[in-house]
Amino acid sequence: MLFLLLRLLPYIIPILFLASAKAVFIFSDNWVWCLAAIIALPLAYFAFLKQQNRAKPVLWLMIFAAVFAVSGFAYSLILESAVAINIFLIVWSLVYWFYLEAVFHDFYKTAKSNIFNLLNISLYGGLLIVFFLTATLVSFNIFLNLSWLWLLPAAAVYFSISQLVFLRSSLKPRPAALYASVIDLILIEILGGLLLWPSSFYVIAIIVALCYYFLTQIMIYVSADKLNRGRLVRLLLFFSSILLIVLVTAAWL
Repeated sequence: MLFLLLRLLPYIIPILFLASAKAVFIFSDNWVWCLAAIIALPLAYFAFLKQQNRAKPVLWLMIFAAVFAVSGFAYSLILESAVAINIFLIVWSLVYWFYLEAVFHDFYKTAKSNIFNLLNISLYGGLLIVFFLTATLVSFNIFLNLSWLWLLPAAAVYFSISQLVFLRSSLKPRPAALYASVIDLILIEILGGLLLWPSSFYVIAIIVALCYYFLTQIMIYVSADKLNRGRLVRLLLFFSSILLIVLVTAAWL
């Protein structure tokens, strides 16, 4: 019975996430309950997984899922068009399903665990989180004139998603935490510096997300002792090209 529930929840949770996120715009006075539901859904799913096999660690997987859900919900609040909100939440729910489905197949080591590669999904899912959450927080900071303390949740999120990626890369918890802390500090320094630059929150979010991807890839190769000149040059060329495009088009973003 529990296995059947765990098999269905990756499909049910994104639907309930979509319904809860949409409900905020209809029942705005009850937004706290909607947010609580968005957070409680992944927590319940991973609690059931832990009950199924207590030997398997699920903490960082659970944190990633909760952060992913909250990031999507928060970003929808800064969108102005109802059509844009609906399209974004539907697409976000689909990506959310993809992550939960990957967790299920990885947890039970099914034949589809190679298709639903949890490391790649965590890496690129983290890229989405960094971009959309950074855009949201910078937007809130601009329009609400928040204090510098809003950087603390950003730092916690950057650390959490980096930690999961490094743990999925077969690193032990302590080295993973060290690498995640290094990336966290660098990203916060970059974000703090970019806030002094008069540009849109989308440009800032793109640059921070790009730095996250570059640094994470470098750290993964370093930890696996696979960083060579060819890989480094390819990463630098990719990073430099995208950064140049962003800087050239910054006035229109």
